[in-house]
Amino acid sequence: MTPGLRSAPALVLAGTILVLPACQMSVSTGGLDYDKLETAITDELNTTYQPIEQQVSSLECPRKSPSPGTGDKLVCTAEVGGQTVRVEATVTDDDYNVDFATLDTLYNLPDTAAALSEEISNQVGFPVTVTCGAGLRAVEVGKFLDCTAADEAGVERTVRVTAAPVGENDQWELLD
Repeated sequence: MTPGLRSAPALVLAGTILVLPACQMSVSTGGLDYDKLETAITDELNTTYQPIEQQVSSLECPRKSPSPGTGDKLVCTAEVGGQTVRVEATVTDDDYNVDFATLDTLYNLPDTAAALSEEISNQVGFPVTVTCGAGLRAVEVGKFLDCTAADEAGVERTVRVTAAPVGENDQWELLD
């Protein structure tokens, strides 16, 4: 009898996501300087996505009139590798300092599958191959990315990856 994939507790999936760390910048010029904000976000995303050889192709933050005040939030949208990544920018003070962080996790699906294959194989004690698809996928923090794990006998199980907030690791679990 060939052992099939068994349930495993959720484990940390490290090194497979790229997230924009919470960043702060000053964009004061008598109001919010949207061009400066968009440039800062684009630069940070490009640095973050450099390991997967991706760059922002466009980024836009909604303009508000009058200029947003302390505590106001803007959700900017960036296009990266055909995926939309949302970035929340929050005005932190009357000098228009802004904190920003991604609301979506960008996955390189082949890299994610490779990392999951290794982790799950180590967890269950036999070879497992995971497929997640091709290309990139943006997943909202707290939402799921489902992949398929198969053992050598062809028994398949769904691997559910939960996109984690900035500063935390994703979690994965084998579903029945």
